[in-house]
Amino acid sequence: MPSPGVPAPPRLPIEDSYFELLADTLESLDLPARGQFLQRYLRAIAHVDLHESQSVQIWDETLLRRRELSGLVGRQVSLKTAARGATASLWD
Repeated sequence: MPSPGVPAPPRLPIEDSYFELLADTLESLDLPARGQFLQRYLRAIAHVDLHESQSVQIWDETLLRRRELSGLVGRQVSLKTAARGATASLWD
């Protein structure tokens, strides 16, 4: 139970919660399974055909970008925000 006068931490928007669940789940998978999932996931949401290794690379870049942005602003940055920059090269 929260202490009186202490603000509750802000809740994530539902979409961000799904991305967090996805990140946690992917972290627990071995590399081949992660690559297979990400390849199909990126094909479904971004309509790009990548090799499994490229899909994992994009995901890793997204996580790295998230850590960098979070460090810059001093708070957790959403995966959706980090993905916007990390996946920009897909459409160049």
